[in-house]
Amino acid sequence: MAKKTIFVILPHLGGGGAERSTLNLINYWSKKNYDVFLILMNKKGELIEDVNKEIKIIDLNCKRIIHTILPCNKLIRKYRPDITLALMWPLTSVVFFSWLLSFKIGKLYLADHNPFIDLWFKDFNINKYFFYLTYNLTYNFSSGIICVSKNVKSEIQKILLFKKHNIYNINNSIKVPNTNYNIIKLKKSIYGDAKFCFLSVGRLKKSRDVITVIKALQNFEYLNNTKLIILGTGPEESNLKKYVTKYKLNKYIEFKGFVKDTYKYFAVSDLYIHSSLYDALPLTLIEALYFDTKILSTNCKYGPAEILKKYNLGELVKTNNPVEMLKGIYVSLDKKINHNLREKVKKNYSIESVAEKYLEVFFK
Repeated sequence: MAKKTIFVILPHLGGGGAERSTLNLINYWSKKNYDVFLILMNKKGELIEDVNKEIKIIDLNCKRIIHTILPCNKLIRKYRPDITLALMWPLTSVVFFSWLLSFKIGKLYLADHNPFIDLWFKDFNINKYFFYLTYNLTYNFSSGIICVSKNVKSEIQKILLFKKHNIYNINNSIKVPNTNYNIIKLKKSIYGDAKFCFLSVGRLKKSRDVITVIKALQNFEYLNNTKLIILGTGPEESNLKKYVTKYKLNKYIEFKGFVKDTYKYFAVSDLYIHSSLYDALPLTLIEALYFDTKILSTNCKYGPAEILKKYNLGELVKTNNPVEMLKGIYVSLDKKINHNLREKVKKNYSIESVAEKYLEVFFK
């Protein structure tokens, strides 16, 4: 029997949650003997070197998304994939036309990792009505839509003018790490003598709202025995560093930049703090669960509550509120972890579980 061919189309393979989750998927499918092609608008990103060697990476070398239509169409006609999976609007809508021009070779699935709410439209300067138009003209006629959270699925059902039954909720995935850390030694090397070890991970942009974490920490009773590690880079990095310097917090807050291996930081942190104003399904929260790190998160739309609330796996606080964030820090530190419940939930996000759900949808 001939191998099934899967195309996965992305803008790039940077270090974001969507890209890391997709990397897990394609590597898993490749090991399961599927013929996987990774097609990138631009062959760049911190995760490129982690792609399995068996996977064919194709660089479209396109500066504008609209320019991907013809190259993607040629690739679909040449390789005739059984499945094409495109991620991240508006690339998803553009790839739809590539598929349409191929006279619908194989099946096309479009996947989204963002909550389509007013704050998201404003943050990315997206015209809501243009988005609704292109979404309905393309997503309605795809083979299926995949979204990472139940609430994003609900949003999509409201956006689409026609009722669509093939909308699937499939979570982000994590590859369970094979780690054997010397926790005491590792914690010492990362946090020094700090008694309270806090972690923040993610791209440093306004919607991550890391400034709220810093402001909350300013009034933390045990600040002198505290260290906050911030992993990530982004447009707000300079502003955050200026604030930390202005209020003489450099001793307690350390910026590490982009770090590929975040697992060791989760393994030795007392509390992971997620401060986003919106997030579809934060992969970092799932990683914190796997390492049994205590979790404090903003109750933003939509993912944190979906991950944490049902089993009370972490504290949820209001967005953009340093006072509530500080209260959440105290409550989180006093809270005991229910390891049995966490073990039950972890299975929902394992790469084996998630990747097989995709295959079930693709080849049912």
